[in-house]
Amino acid sequence: MKRRSIQIADDCPAQEPMLPLINIVFLLLIFFMIAGSLQKLGPFEVNPPASLTAKSQAEDTIVLWFGKTGEVGLGDHTGTLENLSSFLPVDYIGRPVEIRADRETDGTKVVALLKRLQELGIDKVQLMTAMEAEQE
Repeated sequence: MKRRSIQIADDCPAQEPMLPLINIVFLLLIFFMIAGSLQKLGPFEVNPPASLTAKSQAEDTIVLWFGKTGEVGLGDHTGTLENLSSFLPVDYIGRPVEIRADRETDGTKVVALLKRLQELGIDKVQLMTAMEAEQE
């Protein structure tokens, strides 16, 4: 049997191991994916009114978005006051509701929303506001 000899060229640069770099990039990707999804955003943007005090919300709070034109949003669902009950969670009775209304929303529309929530049996309502320092 004939023996084969393998020649290694000395002029080839040594290759650095890529696995540690790939591991670090993968871990950073996972970190930023998790960190970026911590804040839940609403179905549309609202600019809340200013406030001097701040209070944290309960864990089981239902966050209801209320836009300038009267649209209502919850999670990924949007609609009007009339079909609000169709996208409320099944266990909404007894849970607090936080309203995130735009500061330019007409007060009569907010009152209509409060009346609709009262008709649906919701009695714990909070209005989300922004701290004064954040307004600038």
